[in-house]
Amino acid sequence: LLGALVILVGFWVLGRFIKGFTRKAFAKRDKGSRILRDFILRSISTAVMLIGLLVSLSSIGVEVGPMLAAMGAGGFILGFALQDTLGNFASGMMIMIYQPFDEGDYVEISGVAGKVEKMSLVSTTMLTLDNKELIIPNKKAWGETITNYSGRKVRRVDMIFGISYSDDIDKALAILKDLAASHSLVLGEPGLKTGVYSLGDSSVNLLLRP
Repeated sequence: LLGALVILVGFWVLGRFIKGFTRKAFAKRDKGSRILRDFILRSISTAVMLIGLLVSLSSIGVEVGPMLAAMGAGGFILGFALQDTLGNFASGMMIMIYQPFDEGDYVEISGVAGKVEKMSLVSTTMLTLDNKELIIPNKKAWGETITNYSGRKVRRVDMIFGISYSDDIDKALAILKDLAASHSLVLGEPGLKTGVYSLGDSSVNLLLRP
């Protein structure tokens, strides 16, 4: 028993070492999904401790083979009972690998827009602009169209401004151009576009695209 305990402690220390080494490697490489990194770091300790448990049981004479066979049979039965959960799990893995969005991104999924707060293997948690928490199953998130507003650093913004029919259109367009040009976040290239967008019932609608 003492030897089995030593083996468990040894594998626990080994798991901590591998996890720390992996975290440092991720820190040096500032790329990739934070969701995938967290999943890998959480999985390392679990996998190492599971192997350590099997080795320690084997060291005290426990037959590991029948246990693995029983676990495999039980997993086969659970697979049928938890098809939806496994579907969400598989979709979560696909999201982590292909990275259509990451934590902190502002996205639109299934017609709902919000900031990705956190993600697990089975669901994605989003916060809407009015601070509602939405939990979307990963199977639905992966199977629907995903619009990632944070996916690109440069994005065009379309804005409509209404003025009276008696107002000077050229003057209004010049004011809009000056306002956009003086804004610190508006880029010089590509240049902004302005013009008359539509003629409404009570206003002339001007378009500004910085």
